[in-house]
Amino acid sequence: MPRGRDATLTTERGSMSYSFVIDTFAWVEYLIGSTRGRSARKYIETGKAGTPTIVLVELTKWFLREVEARRRTLIEMNNAFEFVRASTLVVDLDERLAKAAGETDFVMKKKIRDWPMADSIVYATAKAAGATVVTGDAHFKLLENVNLL
Repeated sequence: MPRGRDATLTTERGSMSYSFVIDTFAWVEYLIGSTRGRSARKYIETGKAGTPTIVLVELTKWFLREVEARRRTLIEMNNAFEFVRASTLVVDLDERLAKAAGETDFVMKKKIRDWPMADSIVYATAKAAGATVVTGDAHFKLLENVNLL
């Protein structure tokens, strides 16, 4: 993955760059249409946002809980995932990012109580691209290059 403020990746859809990495918190708020979600909108809809694959894992879990509770449908879930793919670059966890996330996790677990591995992957994805994490997750509040909703 290239470095730089607007990292550019070449995919089967052509070149796409991203300056923002959208965390699960921001996606959920966006999808439910909350005030924080409206704040996340300006980052998600820029055409310069990336979504790490770990976020797709977490969004799947969230949607399935919502479906089970009858607050959402599988059709809504599929539509949301299509929107994520269409509006952001889905960033795969490759070997280099996995190593960087492991290093991040090692350091962060010493500094922040209950720091999750998923947050290490999100933060490492942003850091590798010189991008900013967009989230409302309090775990990120003291970190650089984070826009808290």
